[in-house]
Amino acid sequence: MAPTYKKWLAENNMVMSWLVNSMNMDIGENFLAFETAKEIWDAAKETYSDIENTSEVAEIERILHDLRQGDLTVTQYFNILTCNWCQLDMYEVHNWSCTTDGLLYKKIVEKKLVYKFLLGLNKNLDKVRGRLMGAKTSPSLREAFSEV
Repeated sequence: MAPTYKKWLAENNMVMSWLVNSMNMDIGENFLAFETAKEIWDAAKETYSDIENTSEVAEIERILHDLRQGDLTVTQYFNILTCNWCQLDMYEVHNWSCTTDGLLYKKIVEKKLVYKFLLGLNKNLDKVRGRLMGAKTSPSLREAFSEV
């Protein structure tokens, strides 16, 4: 046995204890059978890590999918949409090979945002929605909002 093994074993057990004790009891019980702190760390990371923010993105997408103006004012509805879109933008990272692709993508996204905004408006705004959607050039999101 290496002379430093006893020290390593004591420190490993201490870190294992910290890790398991920092978890909820029902979660921590699943990690008691591991032999090293690294095994606990790796298993917890694999099981509970959300590196790509999948759950956050899915929740924002759900909110956006379900959101309609309803009892909200147009301003409240617009603000909720734009707030969620800004949050979604923080999670999305795109590395474009050229600026032209990035600009084209930005135009496509802007058009979809305008459609989502307009389609979620209440029925009493059908005339405004129809006029904006039938325009020769698509309005920007801010232009659409200012027209409503």
